[in-house]
Amino acid sequence: MVFFEWKEQYELGLPHIDLQHTMIVNMINELYMSLETREEEDTTSKVLAKLLCYVEDHFTSEESAMRENNYPDQDAHLAAHDAFRVKVTRLHDRHRAGERIAGYELSEFLKDWLLEHIAQVDKDFGAFVFQLSEKAKEAFLRQNPDHPLSKNTHTRNLG
Repeated sequence: MVFFEWKEQYELGLPHIDLQHTMIVNMINELYMSLETREEEDTTSKVLAKLLCYVEDHFTSEESAMRENNYPDQDAHLAAHDAFRVKVTRLHDRHRAGERIAGYELSEFLKDWLLEHIAQVDKDFGAFVFQLSEKAKEAFLRQNPDHPLSKNTHTRNLG
């Protein structure tokens, strides 16, 4: 049984970020599947460690894209990332100190956070980048009216 099924509606239209999100979903599913075995404690430890590293790479990539595109809401987005980093780091530290972290609760937390973050915060960023690319395309076509994608070229060739 798949706990967290990736759906097309979660996609931002930014392939490298969408791929990273699916990798995080796979880690959440790995953790959830371990609940049905006796490997929950070992898997929890591995997934937490892997998640810390992967999320840091993902956030670095996403934050770099925000800076490159001069994303106006990046401060709020970074704050959401920082809050998640703190939460997952604390969970990992507590687990390493010997506290049992319930795999089901961790799976639910990760799923809920990712869905909320993608649906609200990341979707806004994806829409912003899409608008930028559309504006860049329009500017390019205005500057290059003879380009095959230009409506003016298409219309001229018909007449």
